[in-house]
Amino acid sequence: MKLPGNYFRHQPSTPYKRIAATGIFVMVILYCSAMPTGFWNSFGNLPGQNNAGIFRAAVVKIDITPSQPKMLLGYNARQSTGVHDRIYHRIVILNDGTTEFCLVSSDICVISPSEYDHLASLLYQQLGIAPENFWWTLTHTHSAPEVGVPGLPEVFMGERYKHPVDTAYTHFVEQKIIEGIKQARKQLVKARLGVGWGHSNANINRRAIDVNGKASLGMNPDGPVDRRIGLIRIDKEDGTPLVLLSNYAIHGTALGASNLEISADVPGIVSEYVEEKTGALLLFINGAAGNLAPIYSTYPNAAAAHLSQFRVLLGDKILEANRRITYTTDQVRFFAGKTVIETPRKDNLTWPSDLGNYTRSSGNGKHLIKLPARFLKINDDIAIWSLPVELFCEISNDIRERSPYPYTFYYGYTNGWLGYLPAAGEFKYGGYEVEIVCPYTPAAEQDVKDDVLNYLQGDLRVKLTAEHSSVNRPALVAADEEGVLVLSAEKGKAVGSDIKYMPEWKAFGWFMGKDKVEWEICPAENKAYMVILEWSVADDHAGQPFILESNSGTLTGNVGKSGSWETFASASIGTLKIKAGKQKITFKAGKNFDPKKALLDLRKIILVPVNGRM
Repeated sequence: MKLPGNYFRHQPSTPYKRIAATGIFVMVILYCSAMPTGFWNSFGNLPGQNNAGIFRAAVVKIDITPSQPKMLLGYNARQSTGVHDRIYHRIVILNDGTTEFCLVSSDICVISPSEYDHLASLLYQQLGIAPENFWWTLTHTHSAPEVGVPGLPEVFMGERYKHPVDTAYTHFVEQKIIEGIKQARKQLVKARLGVGWGHSNANINRRAIDVNGKASLGMNPDGPVDRRIGLIRIDKEDGTPLVLLSNYAIHGTALGASNLEISADVPGIVSEYVEEKTGALLLFINGAAGNLAPIYSTYPNAAAAHLSQFRVLLGDKILEANRRITYTTDQVRFFAGKTVIETPRKDNLTWPSDLGNYTRSSGNGKHLIKLPARFLKINDDIAIWSLPVELFCEISNDIRERSPYPYTFYYGYTNGWLGYLPAAGEFKYGGYEVEIVCPYTPAAEQDVKDDVLNYLQGDLRVKLTAEHSSVNRPALVAADEEGVLVLSAEKGKAVGSDIKYMPEWKAFGWFMGKDKVEWEICPAENKAYMVILEWSVADDHAGQPFILESNSGTLTGNVGKSGSWETFASASIGTLKIKAGKQKITFKAGKNFDPKKALLDLRKIILVPVNGRM
C-alpha cells in the first residue's frame, strides 16, 4: 500500500478532509503493524515526507556548429573554411530541492561580460533564474566562431575586429542555451554526487624566459603548472553515470592560427572520448590556464597537433580519476554566492563602452576594475570559485592550498573575459600576457587572493546553513539595482486559516480558496512589471484560478502544472501595472475556485520592470 506523495501536506483542512486523512492514517498503522522494523524507515522517506533534501540533476548537449563560414576568435582575424569537429553547449541543471543551479560549458573562446549579462537577464526574465545561479563557462578553444561584441579584446587588439559583429550567430548561441535549459528542466531525475582528484601531464607552462629575462610564448618546463584534474561525478539514482564535470587548466591552442577548420580543440576531443567511454556527458571546465599551453601547441592541422593523442594524455586520466570515485551521496545541498573584487586598472588604458559596470573612478584620474567573483559551495567539502579572466595558475594553486575545503576548484573563462591576470612576480618578465592583453597592475594578485580567501574562509562557510534555515518574517520588499522586486515567501504575510509557511521548502503551502499572501513594497515611480511566478503543484490540483493585485492593476490566470508538489517551476505569467508609493501586493485564489483542491505551493513572485514608464 502506498499513499499519494504529499497527501498529508497538501490536503485542505476542512472537517471532512481531516476525518478522511485520519481514517487513512489509521488504516496505514493497522496495515503496517505486522511489517518489519525496517519498513518504518522507508515509510519516513516516502515522497512528500521531508523532500526538501531531494537532489536532482539533468544534462543536455546541444550542437552549435554553424552551417556557414564564420570569423574565428583566438588569433588574427580569419574566417572558417570547414569543420574538423563539431562544437556544443553542454548544460547541467542541479536542484537540491530548494535551489536550482545552472552550469553551461560552451566550445567558444571568450565572450565579453556584457554578453553574459545580456543572456543572464534573458534567463532571469523568461525562466526566473537568478544570475548568481547561472554560470556560463567557456572551454577556450581558439578555433570557434566569435560570439557577441568584442569587449576588452578590441582595446588590446583592435586590428582583429574590423568586421561587423555576427548578431545572427550570437542570437543562435543564446537561444540554444535557453532552449537547452528548458529541456533540462523537464528531464530532472533523482541523483547522487561524488568528487575526486586526478592528474595529467597534458599541459606545460608557456612563458619561455630568454637570457635577457624577457618572456615570450613558447615552453617553460621549469615554470609553474597546475596538473590536477578536479572531478565531480553525478549519477542517476540507480548508479548509472549521468554527467562528469572535469576541471583542468589548458589552453585550447593545439591548433594554431593557420588552421581554418572549426574545432573544439583539446577540450572537445577529450570530451567526446570520455563520453564515448562512460556513456555520460562531460562538461570540460577550464581552469587557470593563463600561462598554461597544451604540450603540443599551435600546429597547422589536427594531425600535426597530435590532437587525437590528448585522448590518452588527458582523456584516460579523467577516466582513471572517475574510477577512483567510489562514494556518492544523494544528500546534496549547495549555495551560490558572489563578491566583487576591486583592483587598480593600468594607467592610460581605454575602456569599452559595453563594460561600464566593470570599472569605476577612484579619483585623481585613477580607475579600478570591478572583478566579479562567483562561488558555489556543495555540502561542506566542495567549494568552486570563478572569475571572468585568464588567471595564472600559481594564483589558483595558492588559494587551493589555503582553502578550508578539501575540494577547491577554480573555473576560469566564466561569465565573460576581462583579460589576463598574471601573478605579481611575472610583470618583470613582460611578454604577451603582461604587456598586451592585461588591464591589471601587480597589485591584482594580492587583491584576488585576499578577497577570495576571505570569502572562502569566512562568508561562504556560514552561507549554506543560513540559506537553508528559512524563516518567514514579513518585511518591506526593496528593489535591487535593476529595479527588480523579489516577493519571496520569507517576506510575505500569509492571511487565512489554512495557509502555512513551510521553511524546508521556502514556500507557502496549504493554500486554499480563502487564503492570500500580502507583500509590502514602495516603488519610486509608476511602472509596468513582467511577473514571474515560482510555484509547485500536483497535476491533479493544477488549473485553479489566481489573482495578483496592485494599487493600479490586476493580473489573472490559472496555475499551470509543475509536475508534482516537490517540483518547483518558474514561468512568466503576464504583466502588472504598479503605481509609485507604499502599498500592498496581494496574491490569492480567483473566482470559481474548487474548494476540494489546494491552489499551489508559492515560493516567490519576481517583478521585473518593463522598459519605460506605464
